[in-house]
Amino acid sequence: MSDRADRPGAPTVFHERRTYRRRRVMDAARVAPILALILWTIPLIWPQSGEGTVSSATALIYIFLVWAGIILLTGALSHLLADEVDEPPDPEP
Repeated sequence: MSDRADRPGAPTVFHERRTYRRRRVMDAARVAPILALILWTIPLIWPQSGEGTVSSATALIYIFLVWAGIILLTGALSHLLADEVDEPPDPEP
């Protein structure tokens, strides 16, 4: 009851390099909002009182840097995805 792909000597699946990279960029674009949410919630776990207190200015600088980083990340991902759409597909051999 095993699948053909599980058998020894089964042919390996070949993915075209361009398709593989495009899918990985799409995966990264799907993960970016989750990453942004996680990075923005980190200041919530910083200590609010006591000895290890983080100042408001430091927290605002952190939030601004995360915001700028997410803008750069999503800009780069959208640029990569747009380049993939504009290129014609490789001809079949």
